Amino acid sequence: MARPARPGREWHSVPMSDIVLLHSAMGLRPAIGEFADLLRAGGHGVHVPDFYEGAVFDDPVEGMNHRGQVGPKELLTRVRAAMEGLPDDTALIGFSLGAAFAQRLASERPRARAVVLLHALSPLRGDWPGQPVQLHRYATDPFVADADRVALQQAVESSGATFEDFVVPGSGHLFTDLDTHDGDRAARDAAAAHILDLLSRTSR
Repeated sequence: MARPARPGREWHSVPMSDIVLLHSAMGLRPAIGEFADLLRAGGHGVHVPDFYEGAVFDDPVEGMNHRGQVGPKELLTRVRAAMEGLPDDTALIGFSLGAAFAQRLASERPRARAVVLLHALSPLRGDWPGQPVQLHRYATDPFVADADRVALQQAVESSGATFEDFVVPGSGHLFTDLDTHDGDRAARDAAAAHILDLLSRTSR
């Protein structure tokens, strides 16, 4: 069931975990580092790979063009390489394009503590491995198809895991990036609080 996104409380003494943050098609923008700091403040180790190798864009169209030029397969190869050596239970968190990669990597990392999809989700591929999932999105987002959301929720819950759908009222996309037109500080901070809550509930 969808829940309205809202600011959460501060968290203290949250069980330590490793987290990987996968950036959007606009590259490793300052917003990703800012979000990482919000999670580090909860006591977690946060890894932020740059699978664009320094390319950063202000225009989302240019970012998507770069994604197409490099190719999703090559980008995913870079992500996998960056994650070598991280613990098997590292939480997978992605922003838009990074969410697609996080969802894809879930099948390769069934012990991941959680999978968090910010601003996007992909069509379901096979059975869900059993990790809890959070989706954070605007009520209307071109990268979140309702049929895909319903299918993923059913698969996650059928695996015995929880699925939480946090909805920001209105329409838009990257609300976590305050330097974009869709940026929303309250929604961003609420998303970070909900993620910290999830990690506090999923210690292994």
